[in-house]
Amino acid sequence: MKRRWIGGLAGLVLAFILVSCGAAGQVESLSPEEMKEYIEENDTAYVLINSTEDEEEREANIQLVEDNIESINVKEVNSQSSKMIENDLKLKDLGLKNIQFGTLGFYKGGTLKEYVSLRSADHPSEKDKEKALQKFINETSS
Repeated sequence: MKRRWIGGLAGLVLAFILVSCGAAGQVESLSPEEMKEYIEENDTAYVLINSTEDEEEREANIQLVEDNIESINVKEVNSQSSKMIENDLKLKDLGLKNIQFGTLGFYKGGTLKEYVSLRSADHPSEKDKEKALQKFINETSS
């Protein structure tokens, strides 16, 4: 009897952990082909546009977004990736129009509705950049 009780409790704890992890938002990097397909197939989308060959800078942008999203999922593409460069692809070729590099954009029906810059040059401090990102997420996800 005691084993069943412990097994049931362990199962409940595991289920709780899995549900909690599934509720968190995340950033998923996509290939150019996957991004084009994602934009075409989804009515709404959050898209992070990185444009850097510096992997640390790219990871910093991804981490900044992951730290500030709660339950939304973001798709990321790096316009300086080898696939983009070798195939001479532009953002518009992926269905991403009217968006700038170094931004997080919100698309609805394939059209950019709003975006927020993640470039340090556009914000006086990292704290201001985080505030702008959080405001953007709050306004577009409600």
